[in-house]
Amino acid sequence: MYARAAKIVRIALLLLGAFAIGGASAEVAVRTHRAVEAAKAERETGSAGQLVALQLTDPYGQVVARPRLICPAGKSAELVLHDPARPDEVRLTFRVEAEREPSGEIALDYELWIPERAVSAKGKISLTPGAEQAIQLGDGELVATWLAVPVPSAQFDAFIEAERAARRSAGKAT
Repeated sequence: MYARAAKIVRIALLLLGAFAIGGASAEVAVRTHRAVEAAKAERETGSAGQLVALQLTDPYGQVVARPRLICPAGKSAELVLHDPARPDEVRLTFRVEAEREPSGEIALDYELWIPERAVSAKGKISLTPGAEQAIQLGDGELVATWLAVPVPSAQFDAFIEAERAARRSAGKAT
């Protein structure tokens, strides 16, 4: 009788242990799934801010400047570019604040100053993420082509990969 009771107790302990270990594994799986879903949701919303890329070209299509900034959510970002030969001279000043609108578009409030060309521009523009939009600046002296994408996002990853590919192909061409 004692042997039979001991056998039942052993089986019960074995089943209880298996249940505890299995329950802990299920809890780990549920928590991991929740963490992965939270990371996906954060990545989709552009939690770090917005990448704002600006390409300035003259009437002949020559690129004058290509400033790019990541604007943190709710803050403005500023870039001051100096002439490498004359560090005391400013070539370009660019300040931008980007805000994600409920519609999904990215609203930009910007200021741009290029002393060498006597161009000063200030304004607001609304962009569809990932789509370029061109506007005239300084009485047609420059064309500003804007692009904005959330950071991080698949669009941001594609932008970075395109930049890398362009650098690699430019490096091979020279």
